[in-house]
Amino acid sequence: MIDSFDSFEVERVAKKKIREKIRLFDIELRMLTSQKCYQAVMIDETYTILLIQESEIYINDELQISAMNIRIDILSQQQHMLKRVVINDISQLHHVRKKHHEKVFI
Repeated sequence: MIDSFDSFEVERVAKKKIREKIRLFDIELRMLTSQKCYQAVMIDETYTILLIQESEIYINDELQISAMNIRIDILSQQQHMLKRVVINDISQLHHVRKKHHEKVFI
């Protein structure tokens, strides 16, 4: 895992993996270049690059289902985190309004 906000670090690690005969794919199993992998995973909002050994690349139904399940898990986790943030924001807003109303009626 690397810092997803540092595109230069992502590209550096991607180039290293390519030299090690590892290929980069997005969650839709599209092959990525080291220069484009950062942008691709930021756009699809999964922030996930799949690494597959060059000698083992064989995209079949099982791999496609596995990639789809990874995407579903990632998006579910993101949705859960977003829901938690929204609930916390609503809770804080409720406390602010409650304090405001208490002051008004006292």
